Amino acid sequence: MGQQSNLLAVLATALVVAQNSWVASAAEPRPTGPLGYEAAQNYVLSLINRDRKAAGLPAVALDKPGSEAAQRHARDMATHGFTGHIGTDGSVPEQRYSESGGVHFSQENAACTFDAKPRKLEPAPRFDPAKLAALQKMFMDEKPPADGHRRNILTRSHNRVGIGLAQASDTNQPCLVQEFVDAYGEYDALPQQARPHAKLRVAGSVSAPLMFGGIGISHAAAAKPLTVEQVSGAKSYAIPSPDTLYFPEGFKTPKPVKLDKNRFSLDWELPAKPGRYSVSVWAKEKGSSKLFMVSLRTLSVP
Repeated sequence: MGQQSNLLAVLATALVVAQNSWVASAAEPRPTGPLGYEAAQNYVLSLINRDRKAAGLPAVALDKPGSEAAQRHARDMATHGFTGHIGTDGSVPEQRYSESGGVHFSQENAACTFDAKPRKLEPAPRFDPAKLAALQKMFMDEKPPADGHRRNILTRSHNRVGIGLAQASDTNQPCLVQEFVDAYGEYDALPQQARPHAKLRVAGSVSAPLMFGGIGISHAAAAKPLTVEQVSGAKSYAIPSPDTLYFPEGFKTPKPVKLDKNRFSLDWELPAKPGRYSVSVWAKEKGSSKLFMVSLRTLSVP
């Protein structure tokens, strides 16, 4: 209960500041009352874009697959009383995004409760805009080096965001998940599940002015149900680094990626090892050798 009390104290403080900031900001009109789901999503989006604009960054648009993944995780946290990035079903952010139909690269912010108390979800929640603003302010008030949520909001490359909300029936405290997305290409479909030794093609195109860089493959144990104590202890989450990287011809690579102008393809055979595989696409700016991820999808091998 100590952690929960601390969280409520932080939220209460942030709420007062957030209410005062509405008076001072003509660009952000204060909602007049509780918000339905879509209105609450749009309000959180406006808060994100307000903070990005203040930092000289372009606005982000609402992402549908990201929002579905975010709502799934918000409902999980609200139901089980925890805050973290790994779900009670063992899912991780990129897995939830992939299973919602997302094909790009996403990075997650999450905020809920910490008391591990099981609750029933409010079937038709109404969200207090002051509490939503308090959560956004809590992210933005983070200080280095513990400022991952703030840095995520203010990452220039993000151009979309998924927003998910949930609320338990015995509290008016919202749970919020933000899935920031970098959409810079088009990618051919991959199955969510495949058999060992299945032959797959990783293919697509990276949008100009970016250039294709490489394809990464990583492996992890299959997702399995976890206790609330286990997921509560996993408050940070590191995006998996590739176990193997594939590059175009001319680079040292286990197998060359085929390139036709900006379209790439790699025929790949799944190993026999069961588990969760992450498939990443990497890009670079013209004239630069620095690679960064633009797509991260998962598939499972039973």
